[in-house]
Amino acid sequence: MRWITAPVVLAASFVPTAMAQSPIPEPDLGADVRGIFAARCAACHGPDLVKPKGRFGYVLDLHKVANNPEMVVPSRPDESELWTLISRNEMPPSDSPQGPLTASEKERVRAWIAAGAPDARPATTSAPRAGASDTSANHVPAAPLPTTERVLRWLGKLHLLALHFPIALMLAAGAGELISIAKRSRVPAPGVQFCVTLAALAVVPTVIFGWLFAASGNGIGSSQLLFAHRWLGTATGVWVLITALGAERDAYRGLRGWDVRVGLAIGAVLVGLTAHIGGLMEHGSDFFAW
Repeated sequence: MRWITAPVVLAASFVPTAMAQSPIPEPDLGADVRGIFAARCAACHGPDLVKPKGRFGYVLDLHKVANNPEMVVPSRPDESELWTLISRNEMPPSDSPQGPLTASEKERVRAWIAAGAPDARPATTSAPRAGASDTSANHVPAAPLPTTERVLRWLGKLHLLALHFPIALMLAAGAGELISIAKRSRVPAPGVQFCVTLAALAVVPTVIFGWLFAASGNGIGSSQLLFAHRWLGTATGVWVLITALGAERDAYRGLRGWDVRVGLAIGAVLVGLTAHIGGLMEHGSDFFAW
């Protein structure tokens, strides 16, 4: 029996060694994250949308996402706008029909950025891996938004309507003041006073609506432009209010001051620049391409 037992023992001794030496495949973070984005984000930011939200329609193109410095700083999740939005539960928004990201999904996105934001491996790009996010398996129904938040989100949409008034009125006020300068008149023109007063009344809700609109996730694809548009728009609103107060003072005393004329000129430039940045953010730099 020894001549039978010895080979069996010898063969059995090689089994654990062979199993130990078999390579364990490394997790494909790119495929995992792409699966998460496909399940949670593609409905608003997918490549098939005619007008993706915030001009961010390439969420499934991990290479493009990773190479957008406004979104991702590879190996530095804490400096990445994408992770900031996800960690604050701003993206996906609370009213997303796909539901919020789970803690596990958030951690995988963070690990993906920390690993250098790699693309999905070619062999697994089209086939989801085990453990990757699946809409049917991991779907968390979105809780209904409180009435207050729904109202605030709806009000934010009014920004797209209200913004035209302070822009047009400040430009009209500036043009009217140029006519007074050309006539060498220091008497405040009623038309200019009318325009700048209405501009001041319109600019306050326009700025407020703009902040609410951005809080709903609009402009996520151009975070630097969004930052500039937010704060330049807020500063412009303050400038318009100060200019309107000066114009009211001039109307009371019947003499136009040069400080108001400078204020009107700068105000017209500011509203134009703010509108231009907003247009770039919404429509892109190639909107008027010939």
